[in-house]
Amino acid sequence: MELNFKTDIKNWLDNLEALQPLTTGTVPKLRIGTQTNFPVKAVIFDIYGTLLISSSGDVDQAFLSAENMEKALRAGGFKLGKNPLDTVTFILSLLPKKIKSNQAELKQKGHPFPDIDIFKVWDEMLEEAQNEGLISFSGKESLADAIFIFEVLSNKVFPMPGMKEVLLEIYNKRIPLGIVSNAQFYTPILMNFFLSGKFSSEQNIDLFDPDLSVFSFNELRGKPDVFLFQKFIPVLKAKYNIAPSEAIFLGNDMLKDVYTAKQAGLKTVLFAGDQRSLRLRKDDERVQGLEPDFIITELKQLLEIIH
Repeated sequence: MELNFKTDIKNWLDNLEALQPLTTGTVPKLRIGTQTNFPVKAVIFDIYGTLLISSSGDVDQAFLSAENMEKALRAGGFKLGKNPLDTVTFILSLLPKKIKSNQAELKQKGHPFPDIDIFKVWDEMLEEAQNEGLISFSGKESLADAIFIFEVLSNKVFPMPGMKEVLLEIYNKRIPLGIVSNAQFYTPILMNFFLSGKFSSEQNIDLFDPDLSVFSFNELRGKPDVFLFQKFIPVLKAKYNIAPSEAIFLGNDMLKDVYTAKQAGLKTVLFAGDQRSLRLRKDDERVQGLEPDFIITELKQLLEIIH
């Protein structure tokens, strides 16, 4: 994917607001029964609400505001008409509608839990606004800038405490690292910035094996679709000779993470470290009676399980 950034994205990233997790009062569970020596051979992570604090709790639950939309469009080089508020209000009103229509289209193609192509959604919104005479284009605009900045304004994110240190320690043990995350193109950019302090449009995340990294926006499928897990499992066997039962998956959602990872045969770790993002899904019959193999409330506790 070629990302046509035209503004100083790093400046926006450097000014991100620091966030702290909100305690959940959950008791950690760091053993399987009396077993103290579980051989962890690979670790696969969720991102939002697990490695990153998310102000909304998840990538698809951002706070939408006309002010953020206007800032994003202007940052992307879009020139608004005489009544900017009318323009951004109209565009913002289209966002949930376009997301739903794109999801419905993907469901018809056999994706039970569809995830959208965010560029397609924005293209459709802006085309409709143009047809209404609310916005015009010069050809010099950057849709990537507008989408990225709208995201960082609407869903504030920040590294979970200890994120970089824990990932580095696991990586240095030569334990393969992977990702299965509901995400968009900006997610790897955010992760790489938090890991290195540098801006890069690279879509592979430092420390993680690209062959073990599955993002919903690439597949147009989201968790709890077990397809996302099944995609990397053959790589575990072929590249590392690791069975799913020898790998653990860490996530904050009992349905999207624990249930789905168990369906794929992985051991599971529930991250219960932030009240904003902890999703127990007690009313969902799929998780009733389901227990994660481990529970942690701080990322550093993951090292105890691995040790």
